[in-house]
Amino acid sequence: MNLKTLPMLKLQQLTPDEPRLRINADGSLQLGRKDGQVEFAFHYLGLTFEANTRPTASGTVVQVAAEIAPLPFSAEGVATRRAVIAIIDASQVMSEVRLVVSKNRRIYCIGKSALPTHWEPQDVIVAATRLVLEVKPYLGMLQEALPPRPATPQSMTAH
Repeated sequence: MNLKTLPMLKLQQLTPDEPRLRINADGSLQLGRKDGQVEFAFHYLGLTFEANTRPTASGTVVQVAAEIAPLPFSAEGVATRRAVIAIIDASQVMSEVRLVVSKNRRIYCIGKSALPTHWEPQDVIVAATRLVLEVKPYLGMLQEALPPRPATPQSMTAH
């Protein structure tokens, strides 16, 4: 992604260890990694989603992922655990995004969508937004079904 030339920005103002910002020879600012892939994070519904592009054999895809919460133990309520598992199971019908449980009993939202052959940065944003909006009803049901969790420093900065 190239932005219009920013004359007040000088190369020495960018830290050399920042791989996502570069100044081109014409003075324009380039965002993204040198290999052309894009990484970013955003907050939605109190969750932090991380998104990135990744080349595959069939073309470039955008991936999104967010850690939601631990899977409730039966001791936290058998009905609660069953409801949460039912919501996770129901999300499996979606083709590009779903809720999953890791080996460590953490609930995640993960999704992947193909990008056009000659994609632009706005295509990445549109695809990531579409994925999150597709799973939104399931995230809302999870928020209602999950027991309240104590606030952590991470969750307090995510809002």
